[in-house]
Amino acid sequence: MWSEYVNPENMDSRIWPRTAAIAERFWSPQNVTDVVSMYARMDFISARLEWLGLTHKSYSRRMLHRIAGPASTVELAALRTLADVVEPVKDYTREQTAPAEPTSLIPLNRLVDAIPLESDAGRHFGELVDQYVGASCRDTAAEARLRALLLLWRGNDANLEPLALRSFLVKEVAATSQDLSALGAAGLGALDLIAKGQAAPDSWKAQQTAVVSQAMKPKAQLLLIPAPAVQKLIEAASAGGACSTAKQ
Repeated sequence: MWSEYVNPENMDSRIWPRTAAIAERFWSPQNVTDVVSMYARMDFISARLEWLGLTHKSYSRRMLHRIAGPASTVELAALRTLADVVEPVKDYTREQTAPAEPTSLIPLNRLVDAIPLESDAGRHFGELVDQYVGASCRDTAAEARLRALLLLWRGNDANLEPLALRSFLVKEVAATSQDLSALGAAGLGALDLIAKGQAAPDSWKAQQTAVVSQAMKPKAQLLLIPAPAVQKLIEAASAGGACSTAKQ
């Protein structure tokens, strides 16, 4: 761990459940490579670690409340929705993109400090998209769950914007919030085309791919994790995509 980015409040989240994942790998035979199964066990261990008093989950809620300051229930929920689907940039990128030279004296009070190293919500969304596309877009239950998430994301920026105008810490992530809303709209557009059994024109695909490309660019040292999965929906809705004629 880099000590510039760790303090007593977020330390558990930077150690656990990563150490449990390392143990899982070392204790498993080399041919055990089922990632979904691994995450199921990691979720169980994560809950047990929390019962033991670790703060790798609870710390984030406290930090988000401080970042938001005086906020309405809707604004705080919008900040949490955004926080759930982002991760810090990886490897040395955080140091390279730091707004100032990182030292152990810099307060860890930004959204990048308040989120876990891995987005469970982003990963689950990707798994749901794979399930939906893998079923040739005929899984109506998966489609309903995808729509609910995409609708939430599309409208989230409007709920967060008033808070961003008041809080400089939230204002820093305004562009990422806008990207999330754009991803929600792009994903809903893809689902609508699939539902109609229409293959999307090339111009639509190019426009939506540009939206995803913009969302994939790190901003405020954050990565928007659902972006690649939304691209899969766009591909599925496009001519020659796995689902372009699924509903005909």
